[in-house]
Amino acid sequence: MDDKDLKELIIRCYRGKTVAILGYRDAAARHRAAFLRDHGIHVLIGLPLDDDYWTDAEADGFTVLSVWEAAEHAQIAQSY
Repeated sequence: MDDKDLKELIIRCYRGKTVAILGYRDAAARHRAAFLRDHGIHVLIGLPLDDDYWTDAEADGFTVLSVWEAAEHAQIAQSY
């Protein structure tokens, strides 16, 4: 399976679901969140309440919740 096939599989599996990206510090987390959102998947960012990246995630257009709240509202959670 090449990279394109993997991306298509992720989109098919996640379509219609809410995905919580737990963490936003890592460039991979930001990239994954944007990739999913750009493909019509609802994304929440879960962070500790005092996390320095909370405002960055909001500025990037994401709904940001505490880690536990994001996990509760999502069908899929990915930790970064």
